[in-house]
Amino acid sequence: MKKHTIVKSGPSPAAADRPAKATRKGRETDRAFRDAARAVFAREGYFNAKISDIAAEAGKSVASFYNYYETKADLLIALAEEFDEEATALAVLPFRRGLSPEAALRESVAAFWTTYSRRRGELIGVFQASMLEEEFRDRWLTIRAGAIERIAGEVRRAQRAGYCPGIDPVLTASALSAMLEHFAYIWQAQGGERTEAEFDDERAVDTLATIWVKSIYWRDEAAAPG
Repeated sequence: MKKHTIVKSGPSPAAADRPAKATRKGRETDRAFRDAARAVFAREGYFNAKISDIAAEAGKSVASFYNYYETKADLLIALAEEFDEEATALAVLPFRRGLSPEAALRESVAAFWTTYSRRRGELIGVFQASMLEEEFRDRWLTIRAGAIERIAGEVRRAQRAGYCPGIDPVLTASALSAMLEHFAYIWQAQGGERTEAEFDDERAVDTLATIWVKSIYWRDEAAAPG
């Protein structure tokens, strides 16, 4: 049996190596490049986007770009880190407010869906780059590992309460995370499946949350005492 080790969460190598922008002007320029990249990736796709396109969109020079990022992939990683930080902060809030697990999961899924919609440009780039660029894929999977650990923790808590006996927490977390990410990519970035379906944001969130809840919060009735 092949065994994989999940990389523990923490700052990615890119985040650790990227110097903080010390001045307000520096931070504003950095933000301009990030916002421009998001727009260009959404419009052109990651592989078609050029650094010169991003610089032009930001109203900055190409030379200025290299004061902030070594490559287009480095900028994409910065955007992926931002997405992960925002999505994580929003996802954990419902669990801290004393909601039922089912209600908290639905709010968490809704937060992911909304964040994905707002940051669709960089996430299109993440999807494309992770398929073909090995170094980027490794860095993205390191970022993603934190989310897998958090979901696995929710599975373990459910198991301690008597739910979902016997399932592997990490593999379940990976499967649920992959479902969420790819469903969002298909319906938000690619215009949806080429089949007839009544679709809106509310239906999307309800569907994802229902599958998520039923994947974790079930009991083995056969094993229950009679």
